[in-house]
Amino acid sequence: MKKIKCGNFIKNILGVLLIVFIFSGQTIAFARAGGGGSGSSNSSTSNASTLHSSSLSHRHWSTMRSTERPDFIDIIIIIGILILVIIFVPIIVRKVRLTKNKYKSISVIENLSKCDDHWNYDNLMKDIKDAFYMIQIAWRERNQELAKEYMSEYLYGKHKFQTEEMKLSKEKNILENTVLIDAIPIGLQDLGGIDKDYIWVHIKAKCRDYTINEETNKIIDEKSSTNDYFEEYWKFIRTEKRWVLDDIRQIDQIKDLDFFRIDAPNKYY
Repeated sequence: MKKIKCGNFIKNILGVLLIVFIFSGQTIAFARAGGGGSGSSNSSTSNASTLHSSSLSHRHWSTMRSTERPDFIDIIIIIGILILVIIFVPIIVRKVRLTKNKYKSISVIENLSKCDDHWNYDNLMKDIKDAFYMIQIAWRERNQELAKEYMSEYLYGKHKFQTEEMKLSKEKNILENTVLIDAIPIGLQDLGGIDKDYIWVHIKAKCRDYTINEETNKIIDEKSSTNDYFEEYWKFIRTEKRWVLDDIRQIDQIKDLDFFRIDAPNKYY
């Protein structure tokens, strides 16, 4: 699969825009210069109007020089366009890369499922959905036992430590109206066994997220007053019983999307 390099892509876009702006500026200057050329031509055909033509030519040259100066509004527009390019090009590139990973991952999963029932797509998505909601409940209740079977030992220990800290500080993180919008496979590994198999999923969801002091019931940290949309990367690993959550990464934690590899035996492609 051809890799898209974000840095080079942005540089190419900026280079093209710069060339366009340079040549478009020259075109305007040439068009305006050409528009005043007939006055000089006419002046050469009549000796009687030499002084008048010279005056017109001087005024025309002054006007042309003033119009060649970059307008402040034009500069603002150019800067605005460049800022938009810098902001949105990485977003577009990221979306394209993730979409390619999605379709390739789904194709590999479908082929893997022919030889291994654990890779059945519907069952896999059910495990992910069940884990998502149970882990939210366990976090809200500060009781990780509720979701222990949906997490790896590593993540269970991490979440338990965090919730115990919240209890000591009398804090309670409230997650309301949680909805899983989509769970998209974007990377996976299958090495023939179960102990090293994993899948990365692009989670899209929404919820209201705020923290209260349990003694006063007052909000001490409100991330959203309404249901806010959010995205995360979740890693699931395979166990004998089901796929369980092993890691959660925020979107800005993964700078290079090559992190999400698709690694399975060639016979499954």
